[in-house]
Amino acid sequence: MLFVMVTILIFSIPFIWVVWTLMDVKSGKRKKIVWKSPVILLIILVFGSIFIHIYLFKMYGFPIFLTKLETIIGLAIPGLVAGIMLIINLFITLTMGKQLSKSFHDPKKVNILASCFAFYLLIILLIATPIGKKVAFAESINQAMTTTQNADTEGISIALVGSERECLRSTSCRNTPYSNQYFIKNNLDKTQEVQVKIRALNSKNEEMKVIDTKIMTLKPNELRLLETEETIEDSSVWNQYSFQTDDRIATYQHMLRFRNPE
Repeated sequence: MLFVMVTILIFSIPFIWVVWTLMDVKSGKRKKIVWKSPVILLIILVFGSIFIHIYLFKMYGFPIFLTKLETIIGLAIPGLVAGIMLIINLFITLTMGKQLSKSFHDPKKVNILASCFAFYLLIILLIATPIGKKVAFAESINQAMTTTQNADTEGISIALVGSERECLRSTSCRNTPYSNQYFIKNNLDKTQEVQVKIRALNSKNEEMKVIDTKIMTLKPNELRLLETEETIEDSSVWNQYSFQTDDRIATYQHMLRFRNPE
């Protein structure tokens, strides 16, 4: 979540810059809104994100583009928000717009504001957030590699690398479950079919969930996210998790079975 928040903050800088100068114009400190420099910065950030996408594709094999469903959602949310703002603006303009001064309600400025806000959401949902999640998932893979490389004497290694909520640390998180990422690695020199039973425990050593993973086929030295029935396979790999729990996993127990593929 930290990587996502950082990328959102970075991509928000050009928009915050424009809003800041707009406030200066309103207060009389500036004559015009500064927009050229923020646009140049945004273009640099977008091109920089393209290079990051390509790097992660070459290093980890992450798809460059989102899934079709994720793209539709990323386009639909800004469109819906802009549509609601435009409808409200039209309603106010047709009903009491003539009675309001331009300084209080300017339909053209509201339309521009709605378009800019929709564009901002578009950048955040389709560029900033995916970059943050990709980098976070790459870090999870690196952590899993570090954890499992010390277990080469074991045939199959398992590592819990993440147990966190997909939300900000606030009261809104209270009802949000923890998404847990387990990775599994085949340390053998032959392909294996593997299934794991996991018993997840909280900080009080209380059982939260017992779950069986799917039967997974792992090639020699292959590292993969451990998949269960809760893993959403239709989402991009960086959005996937093994399973969810109500509390953070403090410790866990597991039973493992593997065999040669038939």
